Amino acid sequence: MQIKTHGIHIELMQVDDSAYVEFKLIGKLTHEDYETFVPFIESAVRNLPPKRLNILIDMTHFEGWTLEAAWDDFRFGLELRKDINKMAVVGDKTWEALFAKMADWLIAGKAKFFHSAEEARTWLMQS
Repeated sequence: MQIKTHGIHIELMQVDDSAYVEFKLIGKLTHEDYETFVPFIESAVRNLPPKRLNILIDMTHFEGWTLEAAWDDFRFGLELRKDINKMAVVGDKTWEALFAKMADWLIAGKAKFFHSAEEARTWLMQS
C-alpha cells in the first residue's frame, strides 16, 4: 500500500530586521491543512511591522488544492497581503509562474517566480 502525504512544511527565521518564512507545499492541500497552519502563521507574524514579512513558497512537490482549500488559500493571502514585503515562488510549472504574477498584483510588496530555491532566498534577503 502506498501512503500519499500532503501538508505544509514551515520554517520561520529572523534575518536582521525582516522575518523570513518558508512554506514547502506537499501533495494536494486540504481545508484541514489550512485549519492547522493558518493560526500558527498568524501568531508568528502578528507583531511584525507592516511590509516586513518575506515569504518563500516552494511548490516543487505541490499537486494543488481541494476546492475548499483553494478558497482558504485565497482568504489567507488577502489577510496577509499588507504585511508582505517580498514573496518568492519556487516551482517548475507555468501555472506556478502565473500564481507569482497574480500575487504580485495582490500583495503590498513584490512577488517573483524562481526555478531555484537558492536564487529565491538570495532575492528575498536583498534590500
